[in-house]
Amino acid sequence: MPRNPPMQIVFPAAGVARRIGLRDSTGGRGPFPTPWSYNVRLEESLTHRLRGGSFTAVDAEDRVDPVYRDRAITFTDVDKVLNRTNVITASRQGDSSDTALSTDVSDSARPVIFQLALADETGPDVLAVVPHKDSFMLCFTATETWVLIGDPAAGTLRRVSDKVGIVGANAWCVNHDTVYFLSSYGLYMVGADGSGLKPVSEDRVPEDLTGITDSGAALDYYHLDRGVYIRLTDSPSWFYDTVRDGFWPFDTSTGNSHLLLGPFHLGGQENSYGRILNLQGNMAAGSADVTWRIVTGDTAEAAAANGKSAITAAVAGGDYSSYYSASGVWSAGRSHISYPRTRAIWCCIWLSATSAWAYE
Repeated sequence: MPRNPPMQIVFPAAGVARRIGLRDSTGGRGPFPTPWSYNVRLEESLTHRLRGGSFTAVDAEDRVDPVYRDRAITFTDVDKVLNRTNVITASRQGDSSDTALSTDVSDSARPVIFQLALADETGPDVLAVVPHKDSFMLCFTATETWVLIGDPAAGTLRRVSDKVGIVGANAWCVNHDTVYFLSSYGLYMVGADGSGLKPVSEDRVPEDLTGITDSGAALDYYHLDRGVYIRLTDSPSWFYDTVRDGFWPFDTSTGNSHLLLGPFHLGGQENSYGRILNLQGNMAAGSADVTWRIVTGDTAEAAAANGKSAITAAVAGGDYSSYYSASGVWSAGRSHISYPRTRAIWCCIWLSATSAWAYE
């Protein structure tokens, strides 16, 4: 009886996968989905090489006070008399200290105060504003998105969405003319002019970025990495690869990294068993030692769930020995062959390391 041909495992291009059908990993096609990862992503993003490895998140950028059309913008505790935070004040053009309102409509540089509300309505609390050049300023509440077109004294205020807002004052970043922001529904993107609002994480990692209420969340876009760093205070942070539309979780408090590949169907038929006779690992020169483990399951979902549970236990410092059936270590260099001889219907390959590593 002929043996099945070797399965070529290709590093995933789409990051952590959700809702995309784990059985798509059959048939030798790649890149394979990644049910879970931790401090791991594509390494050679600039050369588009599918070379996997660990990565360290860059430091967060310092935020400056918002300025739009040479006006200082204030929206937190702006009305200290009535303790209201539902109004936006734009200072006099060219003088950030002058916020005194004027009845002289001919004074085009006068300070301006406004709310994010339709006529005869009271606007909700303002959480963030995003000035863009001298043309637009996106404004956010917890459940709404607005855009100011032109100068506050003579421009147009338009509501972009009455459902989608932002979770915190720093939960946004800008890539050229595109704004990324974190809402309670997940990561969204919108044009700086308010056009093209659409969800980004909904079909990728919905259960991980949905329902976030972290007011301390901060987003930064880095052109060198061509991606968005989503830093959260109460749950794992994420990197969004804008080129490959993939998500990679990270934690700046540790150098440990974990990657789950698969799941892979070992049997020739749907419910039949197969056997892993050998594994061949090509580690990059200078890579740290990488521990490989095989996690099995009777279904694709079970193998993926077991792998994620194992990584979660490892990160928390718990016992994960019951989740894998074989393991070994690959050091730097090419053509490391291991012989696990593991029998299963479905499996995932779990790679982990305690310092920087990469593989071809």
